[in-house]
Amino acid sequence: MNYRILQKGDENGNGMVVKFRLPSGLEILGLPTKNFYGGHWDLGPTWNYAVMADEPFLVDAGRYGQGKNLLDMMKIAGIAPDDLNFVLISHGHEDHILYNFLFPDAQLWVHALDAGVFRDMDVFIHQFFPADEMDEETKTVWTQLLNEVIKYRPKEPDRLLEDEEILDFGHTRVQVLHTPGHTAGHLSFHFIDEGVIFLADLDLVKFGPYYGDNASSIDDTIKSLERLSKIDADVYLVSHGKDAILDGDPAHIQRYIDVIYQRDEKLLAYLASGPKTLQEITAHGIIYGGHTLANGAWDLSRSEKSMMRKHLDRLGRMGSVKNENGIYKLNGQ
Repeated sequence: MNYRILQKGDENGNGMVVKFRLPSGLEILGLPTKNFYGGHWDLGPTWNYAVMADEPFLVDAGRYGQGKNLLDMMKIAGIAPDDLNFVLISHGHEDHILYNFLFPDAQLWVHALDAGVFRDMDVFIHQFFPADEMDEETKTVWTQLLNEVIKYRPKEPDRLLEDEEILDFGHTRVQVLHTPGHTAGHLSFHFIDEGVIFLADLDLVKFGPYYGDNASSIDDTIKSLERLSKIDADVYLVSHGKDAILDGDPAHIQRYIDVIYQRDEKLLAYLASGPKTLQEITAHGIIYGGHTLANGAWDLSRSEKSMMRKHLDRLGRMGSVKNENGIYKLNGQ
């Protein structure tokens, strides 16, 4: 795949505008919107893609605070909002969905299992919290964040995408791949005739996968990644990282899966030192290193806790760990 940098970004890739040209002649514009999380675990920008097919479309629509930057990058690439006929959303997280309203003439296409976050603010908020952790104070903070900072706007999707259906954009055919794990309705897109797969937030970054939502699943993440690794591809496009393009080598995917197993091993090693509560396991920082970086209504300890709970449940199903009244032990301890 040939590419040309239309605008240089910063050292993390923010603000870079890249034009990819495939052998078929199809052009894809990479438009990275800046993330603000910071810290050693920062995944870099969120990459949105304008696909200049016979019927042009956008894949993902940017993080809050980045609407003007998204439009500015499109202008540099020679794209106007009304050039785009469709907006395909990979999943319902805020760094991918917020600016779909900038394209009022484009149809919004999503998966049914993530569609609720577009329709209803409460659904958006509750995707991150178990019911017993959503008190009125937390809900108020999040509602204020969504209304006043993020500027959440509900919208009814125009089409619900299904696994393995083929989307016809003229000379460009895209197969929808339902790849749950990160979210329940997470989608990847296979450009069949170009040998390109857009992996979205199964993003192959060295940090490893995220599966901290209520509906996230470690097992589904692994199954989705294994499925993707079996599809022949020349190129992987991803949603995060300074470099949005990787060669289509399944070894990238296996390395990413291995991070999950390494987290399992670190958790088992920690439990080998003695029984632990979920609070102690969270503070140990297997995933985020014990950092307490907060971002508005969110902080890393919540993600750490949710993901560690899923690892404990997984290891319990495997017979390696047992839970005795909130105290986690290795079997045999």
